[in-house]
Amino acid sequence: MIGGLLTIGTKFGTINGSMNISNTISASKARNNFYTLIEEVANKLKRFTITRRGQAQVVMMHPDEVASWEETMDILSDKKLVTDILKSEAERKSGKIVSEAKLLKELGIAPKDLK
Repeated sequence: MIGGLLTIGTKFGTINGSMNISNTISASKARNNFYTLIEEVANKLKRFTITRRGQAQVVMMHPDEVASWEETMDILSDKKLVTDILKSEAERKSGKIVSEAKLLKELGIAPKDLK
């Protein structure tokens, strides 16, 4: 998908996220424009899929995006965490939320103590 909403279906539910734009180029074009690709990835957060003989071989992306995907995969691999996230999202949608002021009062914390 190019620049849209990514939907990941898991056995625990559905998780949505955004994707940046990926460009597909041949390995020979990537080789001839390598430093330009580095600049595009580093400064414009673009992603490039590099192909060889028409088949995707490598994806070039910013290290922050790689870290983000790794964190997402860590979260998705934790069954309890995904269950908790989906439960919290369902509670939020149904209006089962507590304001910060009410929570602090219930916990006996003065807002001034948080600063």
